[in-house]
Amino acid sequence: MLIMNSKISELRTSYKPAKIEVLFVAESPPESNDSEVRFFYNPRQESYDVLYRSLMKTVFPEYQYKSGEKDSWLRKFQGEGCYLIDATDTPLNRESSAVRNKELRDALEGKINEINGLIALSTPVVLIKKNVFAVFNQPLRDAGHNVIHDTFLPFPSHGHQPRFIKACGNCYLEARGGNRTLR
Repeated sequence: MLIMNSKISELRTSYKPAKIEVLFVAESPPESNDSEVRFFYNPRQESYDVLYRSLMKTVFPEYQYKSGEKDSWLRKFQGEGCYLIDATDTPLNRESSAVRNKELRDALEGKINEINGLIALSTPVVLIKKNVFAVFNQPLRDAGHNVIHDTFLPFPSHGHQPRFIKACGNCYLEARGGNRTLR
């Protein structure tokens, strides 16, 4: 398995808010090559971008996909204090469930340490995908973090986009105290 390359780290960091107000945790960056990184935070990558499109629709109900606008929407996401990280920096999209779950368990301690450095304990945390919720929910709660949902959110692919947008939207509303945005 490949670990996260420096381009992915650089892209993620470039959209990190000054203060994270809602932390989203997905499974892993997708496998990609160095020439064109497939990644949520790559403003030039717009194909097969279901997580990006669904999360933008969750945070910004007025969002409509238009080619070439990804950077401006990512900046709005950043401006709202929203940040997405991955539970593991190892691409898992081509791995079996057993390998994915083992990798998540192996990454758990280090990722909780990373999360401790990113956010206050009171910051709302949203876990995206069934296996991420299964592995990270209780340990994050035990560490005092504010996971704001009690059941898993599906990954927004294979027809699960409407369910994800509704469930994640409810989490986002709760994170914002019932208001769509703080600004």
